[in-house]
Amino acid sequence: MSPQHCTLLSKVLSHYPLPQGIDDYIVLKDGHINDTYRVLASDSSGDREDLVVQRINRYVFKDPAKVMHNIREVTDHVRGKGDTGDCSIVSFLDNVQGDNYTVVDGEYWRVCRFIPNSIAHNTVEDLQVLRSAGYAFGRFQAVLSDLPMDRLHVTIPDFHNTKKRLDDFFQSVAGDAAGRVNDVRREISFFEEHRNLASRLTEMQEAGTIPLRVVHNDTKYNNILMDRDSGEPLCVIDLDTVMPGLPAHDFGDAIRFAGNTAAEDEPDLDKVSLDLDHYRAFAGGYLGVCRDILTETELDSMALGAVTITIEQAARFLADYLNGDVYYKIHRHGQNLDRARCQIALAKDMLHHYDTMRRIVDQSAGGEAL
Repeated sequence: MSPQHCTLLSKVLSHYPLPQGIDDYIVLKDGHINDTYRVLASDSSGDREDLVVQRINRYVFKDPAKVMHNIREVTDHVRGKGDTGDCSIVSFLDNVQGDNYTVVDGEYWRVCRFIPNSIAHNTVEDLQVLRSAGYAFGRFQAVLSDLPMDRLHVTIPDFHNTKKRLDDFFQSVAGDAAGRVNDVRREISFFEEHRNLASRLTEMQEAGTIPLRVVHNDTKYNNILMDRDSGEPLCVIDLDTVMPGLPAHDFGDAIRFAGNTAAEDEPDLDKVSLDLDHYRAFAGGYLGVCRDILTETELDSMALGAVTITIEQAARFLADYLNGDVYYKIHRHGQNLDRARCQIALAKDMLHHYDTMRRIVDQSAGGEAL
């Protein structure tokens, strides 16, 4: 154990009514944003706690207090309904001042208890696990359907404003900061062709055709803790991006992540396609629990959400490539270009299967066996 880390973690725990002696810790490396530690703590009376201690990334989240305010509102709302159910949401402990975060040396920290026998899957082939992930995110949507949105801060403006994301992309094309535009003319033409389609959800929301709701905004299945033995969902985690948004974006981002038959940066595009079995499993779990709180127009927008988010992410990857790889971490030259091409290939396959995707949503929303 690093003495420096032990001292820092003890300093954080000193703000909580918890054991503060660090017996052991490990760094949890699954997340790419925050610094996360699993800490075994004890005191002289023999009390022991298995904790997760996390430092919030202030580069990504400019105002961590607002992030934690949103998380407080969400968790208090669920508790107030007396709805613990069969899949909870992560709850951070209050410090001695009654806050759900602590500032130590200018950095924002938070603490929660480790959930025993839990696992977060980074790759999944088991359709029941995907169904469980869909159920967990759908239940999250349903339980928060009556939370007034004016109680939440918009912590990342225009987070899924695809219309603006594409405007930003074409500004990157015009600027050509890294001199790479001539190498990606074919990819640029894809966004020119599908710009109107990808902007449709944003325009529908702006016109009031579909409502804003409280959504998770980061619905990768590794943000669900599952029971290690049964595969049942235990807890929805990573609530940093919870704010007003569209359920179609949550559904779509989950499909972008869970439905791709290849890795996000796969250079062999022949390996990239939409796995309809994965799509069907997630859709069945998600819509099976939240279909009653969604409008018909929202339900009809789910398949479009998957296409939209995939195009949006492709544009973000390619814009970063054109800007000189300044936002997303890369581990090899051309990785952002491979990421963009992979997402474009996935979006194309989604469009090829678009009618089937819509039919599966209709079946899931209608409670049909899939």
